[in-house]
Amino acid sequence: MRCARSIGISYKRFLGWEPTPGDDVEWDETEREWMLALQEYEASFKCPRCGMPIEFCHDQDKVEAVFSGAGVETCFVSEMQEKALRKFSESGIVEAPDSQTTKLKPRIRKLKM
Repeated sequence: MRCARSIGISYKRFLGWEPTPGDDVEWDETEREWMLALQEYEASFKCPRCGMPIEFCHDQDKVEAVFSGAGVETCFVSEMQEKALRKFSESGIVEAPDSQTTKLKPRIRKLKM
């Protein structure tokens, strides 16, 4: 269901449903209930920080029994966003620094004919 949600389609379309006469509504009551149930599950049982089940990730003994530590890696998209925010912050026009966000600018590629 998360996969379907991430691409903006219903679960039944994800499973192969196509509109037919008499069954032409993609987001029927059942589909809405599925998505609401997924949202409730994630809000109640998934940690908003790491995405793991709360009963696991909030139990230090369990976490230490499974993981020996953590490594640090760099997300270069986040790095690019951080640099943009830092540059904007240094411009002196920031009124609400915790409200800022970034949008990546794709490079325009010229098509070869």
